[in-house]
Amino acid sequence: MGQCGVADFRRRAPGLVPLAVLSSVVVLTAFGLARGLWLENVHNALLAVTFTGVGAYVLFERPRHREGLLFLATGTVHAVMFFGRQIGHFDPGESPVWGWLGVWPLPLALALTTLSVFCFPDGRLPSRRWRPVAAVVLALTALLMLLSAVWPVGYASAGVVMPHPFSSAVPPVVELLWSVLANPAFIAFQVLWVVSVVARWARRDGVARRQLVWLVAASALSATLLVVGLLIWGSPRAGILSATLLPLSAGWAIVHGQHAASYAALSWLSHESGDPRDLPDALARSIAEAFGATRVTIWLGGAGAVHAVGAWPILHDDPPLSTLAALRAAGSHLQQVRRGEVPLGAIVVERVEPFSRTESRLFTDLAPQAALVLDHLALAEVIARQQRVGEHSELTDRERDVLALIARRLFNSAICDELHLSIKTVEPLVSRVFTKLGLYSDSGSNRRVLAALEYQRATGAEQ
Repeated sequence: MGQCGVADFRRRAPGLVPLAVLSSVVVLTAFGLARGLWLENVHNALLAVTFTGVGAYVLFERPRHREGLLFLATGTVHAVMFFGRQIGHFDPGESPVWGWLGVWPLPLALALTTLSVFCFPDGRLPSRRWRPVAAVVLALTALLMLLSAVWPVGYASAGVVMPHPFSSAVPPVVELLWSVLANPAFIAFQVLWVVSVVARWARRDGVARRQLVWLVAASALSATLLVVGLLIWGSPRAGILSATLLPLSAGWAIVHGQHAASYAALSWLSHESGDPRDLPDALARSIAEAFGATRVTIWLGGAGAVHAVGAWPILHDDPPLSTLAALRAAGSHLQQVRRGEVPLGAIVVERVEPFSRTESRLFTDLAPQAALVLDHLALAEVIARQQRVGEHSELTDRERDVLALIARRLFNSAICDELHLSIKTVEPLVSRVFTKLGLYSDSGSNRRVLAALEYQRATGAEQ
């Protein structure tokens, strides 16, 4: 029982930590509000709760996900700033460290917000080209944090009436450096929000692109209000206050995106009216868009050999026969498709990040839809085989030899070597085999795989 309890705790711990952080932020915010209502500091409370709430949700769905960790850290920093500013504004008799904690982390809060936008929604930068940009953001943030930690720069605009715990005055050089760097940096950070989201939007499609639209709108509005506030009122407060739209829009995009992805993936079949032979590729495309996958492959077959019947992006080369065990060993996400207890095939999704809890449920729910498609293909193959009964007798001895070598997964050049024939002799032989088996080049199928399966069926060879 003791070992089971430890294992259960380890399983639940990744979800308990975000909940504990969220609870701490809520408590800290509540204690800060108990000091009094200061409208100019309310935005930090809103940012604290919204960023932490969205981060906790992301980490619940995907434990240890980097985007969730960024949101959680951003919300925590804003909670500390809110509480420190509340004390620094309402209780000047308290320790000056509280007021210092309300001002000093501002560059860090903006930098974490910027990185959260850069990495939305998968926790990675839009591309490798953004690594130098992120490095500059971090370096500039470190410099601004150093200035704010040692001297009381930004105290006047923050509304903190406490003295700085380490310095009573700001040297002219530091004041000049802060004025030259701080506001332009804050503007640049928010402009980069829009640029990074647009850059990621251009590289995505489907549900992922619709998710990013919400963040584009929020980033653009916040950046516009920041610039307008600085130009008209000489304060970034309007832009900072509107930054609360970022976590709210991100949370909405995540939840709405998951629902939209689930609906699109589960309802795709009702919208398909083209060639039934294209259904496997259409199913693969729908799944790839729902999961943001690099590749999705639909496999047909039982406990023995399986062959690819659909993929997205569409396959241009004939993939070899495989087995379910080999597909599982490849490390991709695999969902076996069954009709009752009868195995029909599998769906294989290739992508870097693990599935969230919602995506895992969706992956399981897609199996019945895939079963309909694979049942259709299996029935079509049975009908085609019945129509070809006796056609093996029409093959010549040489054509039977060629078919046997195709079933051994040999290509034309290897067949030439095996039969000691030229390529000009083998290619027509292979073409006649396909024709007599009813496998035409415009069928959209892997003719070598289907020929091998037909040979195994007719000869009783093991798969």
